[in-house]
Amino acid sequence: MAKKSNIGPNYINTEQDLSMYIPEEDILDVKEIRETTKDIIEKEKKVVSRIATAGPEDMQVEALERDTPRIVGSIFDRVKFLKDRIDESKKAIELRMKIHEEMVSEMKADIKEKEEIESRMTDMTDKRNFRLDISSLRKEMRLETVRFWKDLLELRTELSELLEQYQTESKIVEIFKGMEGALC
Repeated sequence: MAKKSNIGPNYINTEQDLSMYIPEEDILDVKEIRETTKDIIEKEKKVVSRIATAGPEDMQVEALERDTPRIVGSIFDRVKFLKDRIDESKKAIELRMKIHEEMVSEMKADIKEKEEIESRMTDMTDKRNFRLDISSLRKEMRLETVRFWKDLLELRTELSELLEQYQTESKIVEIFKGMEGALC
């Protein structure tokens, strides 16, 4: 049996009987009941508070840990290997710079968007939460910049070591140019 839904001022919708009719004469003061219900509903507001997201201060800033492999083989193989490693290090530096630029630009865009939204808000709790988020994003951006410079320092140090080894090995290769078969 399909349930009927009677909506109107003279009907009460209950789970037991949705079609039960109450004549208006049986209700002492219909207006008082409606006004009381209306007041209760209007005065009852849900307060949703938001806790700001955890900041990046929990994360420890660590430098890149790169383990450089030992170069073995003939001197000619080592020069070729060093040249390849130098190219890899240059690409890693370029990639890290690109990643840094993208991350910073995304964070700046997020900050700008949140500031625009926050400027149109009227509720102080929401404004406070947005300001906390903006502050957190700025702190994350500063930490990213520190990580970037630490990573860049590590990569450049490795690159300079590789360049030094490459120059030394290249000079030795020039001395022994025609002796590849004798060294193997």
